[in-house]
Parts: sequence; C-alpha cells; structure tokens
Amino acid sequence: MRRFAVLCVVGLACGALFTGCGDTGEPASDAAAPAVTTAITGPLEGYDAMPADEAGEAAAAGAAIRELDELSGSDLSAEQREMLKTDQRLIAYLVRVELDAQVALFEVRADGLAHNIYSYPRAFDSGSIIWTPAESVQVAGAAARSEGEIRAVASVDEAMRDAFPDGDYTVSLGGYRFAFLAEEIDPVHIEIAADGTTLISVSR
Repeated sequence: MRRFAVLCVVGLACGALFTGCGDTGEPASDAAAPAVTTAITGPLEGYDAMPADEAGEAAAAGAAIRELDELSGSDLSAEQREMLKTDQRLIAYLVRVELDAQVALFEVRADGLAHNIYSYPRAFDSGSIIWTPAESVQVAGAAARSEGEIRAVASVDEAMRDAFPDGDYTVSLGGYRFAFLAEEIDPVHIEIAADGTTLISVSR
C-alpha cells in the first residue's frame, strides 16, 4: 500500500524510511495560493541537481511526479503543481546501512560526501547516527547500479569503514530524494524508495 508521510524534524530522521510523521497543520486554500511566475534558476545550497537519466533514477523521478500530482488541491493548486514540475531535481541518494540488526540512514548529495540523514550542513558524525531495529524497517535496500548510486554507496561505505573499522555491516541503496522548485512556492521534497515506485515521504 502506498504511504503518504510528511517529514517532521531531524529527531525523526530515520523514521522517514520506516514510518510517517503526521501532518503539517492547516493547509492553504487554492484561493490563497501565491501567483506563480517562473521556476527557480539561481543556485540554492544543497539543491544541486544530479543526473537522473539512469534506469533507477528515471523510474523514481516518474514516481515522484505522480506523487506530486496526487497532492490534493488544498495543498497545491493545479497551476503550482505544473510549475513545480518544470524544475524537478534529484538532490540526494539515500543510503541504508545495517549493522548488528540495526539500520541507519545516510544521504549523499552532489558534493559526493556522506552525511547523516537530514544533516547535510554538517560533516558525517558517527556519534550522531540514529539506529533503528532492522525489524522495524519497511523499505528494503537494493544493489547500486548506476554510476551515481555506486558512488553514493561507496561514499557511505568509506565513512563507515573509518568509524567502524571492524564492523560487519552492509551498505545498500535506500532511495532517492527529489526537490520540486518554483518561485514563490515552498519547495516540495519527495523521497522514493530504491525500488523506484514506493513512496517514502513528502514534505514541504
């Protein structure tokens, strides 16, 4: 069954691949929606786009657009959704690590560096890893296939090897995070699992 989750705070970071976080409060009405002009063209920190034309990325990108279309009109007007589609970016690979029956999530953006999940402004920190019992994980990892996926998994593997040199862990692709951007509209982030179809979360 498809799941709609809204990301809450960094403290619930790992839950984004496991469970939902609740709602975001009162949605704005269509009548109050801001006028849409042009897509964002200037640089935004952490929003550098990565290639999304390989099989896994392309499938996930299509799934993200379908999820955007399914947001109710009370969340976004039809005009806003169409404008957001003009600037869709793959901004992060989600990487899954399993160690001693615990799972942690990481992300790798265009800088190619491993970061703790939702902690992009900070360097990888082994002391801040959020571990979740493996039996609670509802989204499985997958083998990396594309150049981008392989690079992301390798980056996390290197960081983990430095932090846990004797650890018997496994690293796999967990999913993809897409951003939809347009002027005067809050960015929409949609995460799709590594299978290219399963929704992990939607946040604004």
